[in-house]
Order: sequence, then structure tokens, then C-alpha cells
Amino acid sequence: MAQPRNHQRHNRVASVASGGGGAVDHHAYPTQTLFEYIKEKQLPFLSNIVIIGRLRDTWDKQPELGDYYQKFINSLPITIEKPFDNHQHNTPEDNNVQPATGLLLIFPTLFIHYLEVTNSAMKSIFEDLNQSINNHNGLIREASILNISYNIQTRLYPNWSFKSIKLAVEDLDAQPAETTEAIAIEILGKLLRLAKYQAEERQRNERPGDVLANLDQQRADLLPNQVNINYLLKQPIFRTAEDILKNYNRPINVRFESDLTAPPTHRLFPITF
Repeated sequence: MAQPRNHQRHNRVASVASGGGGAVDHHAYPTQTLFEYIKEKQLPFLSNIVIIGRLRDTWDKQPELGDYYQKFINSLPITIEKPFDNHQHNTPEDNNVQPATGLLLIFPTLFIHYLEVTNSAMKSIFEDLNQSINNHNGLIREASILNISYNIQTRLYPNWSFKSIKLAVEDLDAQPAETTEAIAIEILGKLLRLAKYQAEERQRNERPGDVLANLDQQRADLLPNQVNINYLLKQPIFRTAEDILKNYNRPINVRFESDLTAPPTHRLFPITF
């Protein structure tokens, strides 16, 4: 009786491995995940994340979401990163890195979260976000990752804070005239201008206090449009926290079917110069 194809391949590999000559056991191919690699190397990367989402309930959940993230961000451990290629990169001289800085804007039904995070903090934030969405008692109904910028050069925010915005909108489901790309770029641009505005206010005033206290009345032009946030949430092109976590848990060393044959095939990649 003919043997199954997979069984024949296994016998061919086993016979070569047992015949000496330094044959490699392809079944022992490493399956280290991306997060395990980052954690092992302690790569000192600082990333920027922009999250847009919808609250599970309206109005009364605004301060609750802000207080929750205030405690969560403060609970993240301060990491100590190793130098990268013998040079400090995105880290102070003492290597101590704040786990997360940024700004959370909470509208009546929506929110947008601008974060500058370290490697370990990024995974913790995505895990917590995914858990809140999957939990019917969580504060967040849905969320999308609007943008991720890896290995940024500097932070825009010295700390993390949040602001509840009371601006109402007449028709949240209105169809914007711009394209999805143009809307996303406009929102990201406003977040950058908002960070610049806060930095300028802190430098201008000796005792700046809460520079966001009257932001929705004095500088509403700096705030992202709620209609645009709602529109982007409906677009399937943006990834979710669950999608990002799958990348962390996916092996970085992929084993092809051809790796199980003997003699092993030669790959055309990675290409080295």
C-alpha cells in the first residue's frame, strides 16, 4: 500500500539526518514570536499609536474612561532598555523610559487616543483594548488603529493626560466629502498641531496649569471632527488591536513545506548586499 505523501517526506528527512554528514533536523526549526524576540533583545524602540474608538455607553462614561486609562497608564512599569548598536536611541542617558505619554480625547460617543509607547507598553495597551472590546461590561465597544509609527525620534508629550469634550454633533452619520486617506491625514495633522499648541502654552505661561481646560471653547479648530472619526471607524481597511496582537504571536521564522525535503532547497531571500 502506498504511503501518504507526508509520511514519505518524513522518511526522507529522517534517513538523511541519520546518515551523518551534518544534516539539519528541519523539524527543529525555531518558532520564536516577534514579541519574544523584541523582549529578548530589549530593542529600545519608541512607537507612536493613534487609536480611534466608540464608547459602549454615552456621556456618563466620559470621565470613567479617562480615570480608567489614567490608572492603567500609571500602572505600566518603567522599562530599562539596552543600548542599540552601542548607541543610545530614543532613551535618556540613564536608559529609563516612561512607558507611555500622550493624550486621550473623549467625545460624547467617540474617542481618539494619541500614544507614544515603549515595546512592552504597546503590547499591554493592545491586550487591554482587545479585552475591553470583547467584554460586554467593558467601556469600549469598538476601536481601530488609525496609525502606528515605529521607532520615532522624539516624544511630543511630556506626560499622559485626557480631556472630555462636550461638543455635540447634529448628524454623526453624515457622509464626508473627502477620501478616507485625506480624512485620516487631516485627523493626524490636527493631533500634531494640538501637541504643538500645548507645548507653546506651557512655554508661554509660568504657571500653565491645565492648558486643555477650555480647549473645546477656545480652540475647537484643533479638535478632530467627530463625523470624520465615526466615518473612519466604519472603514474595514484599518487594523484592530486583535490584528496587531496576532502579529506579535506569529512566528518570525516561517517554515516552508520545501524545508521538509532533503536535500534542503536554497531560498532566494533574504537578499544581502
